[in-house]
Amino acid sequence: MLPTELSLLNGIHPDFLSHGLSSVDTTANVLIGRPYGGTAILCRKALSSCLKVITSHESRICGLSMNISIGFTLLLCVYMPTNYGDENSRELYMDCLGKLHAVMYDSDIIHTLIAGDFYCSPALDSLTNSKVLVMTIIWLCLISNV
Repeated sequence: MLPTELSLLNGIHPDFLSHGLSSVDTTANVLIGRPYGGTAILCRKALSSCLKVITSHESRICGLSMNISIGFTLLLCVYMPTNYGDENSRELYMDCLGKLHAVMYDSDIIHTLIAGDFYCSPALDSLTNSKVLVMTIIWLCLISNV
C-alpha cells in the first residue's frame, strides 16, 4: 500500500480505526519496496481512548499500546523478511528481530502480543525453524521486560 493510501484502512469497517505503515518509499520519485507491503492493526473505535501509537521507525513493525485491566499491553504487527537461504536474508531477518526487540524494550510495557507473518516454517534451515523462532521471540520478550 502506498503511504497516501493508508487512510483507506479506516474505511474497512465503520466501527474500526487503523494504524498502518507502508513499506513503499516514495521519496525518490521511484517506487522502492513491495508495492503492496506494510503492516497494520485494526481496533474498535470504542477502544480509542485507551490506545496509543508506538513508533517503530520500521515499516515491518507497527504497534499500539493499550491500557486494559491487566495494565498496559503492547500490540505489535510484524512482517518479517523473506528467507531466500542466503546470508543477506539472514542479516535482514536478524536486523528486523533487533528492531522488534528495540520497540519492546523502549516501550517499558510488560505484556506483549506479537502477531503477523514471521516466515516461520518447519524447514530444516535454522533461520526459519519454528522452534528457533519461537525461542527467539520468547527470549526477546524476557530481556525486553527485565
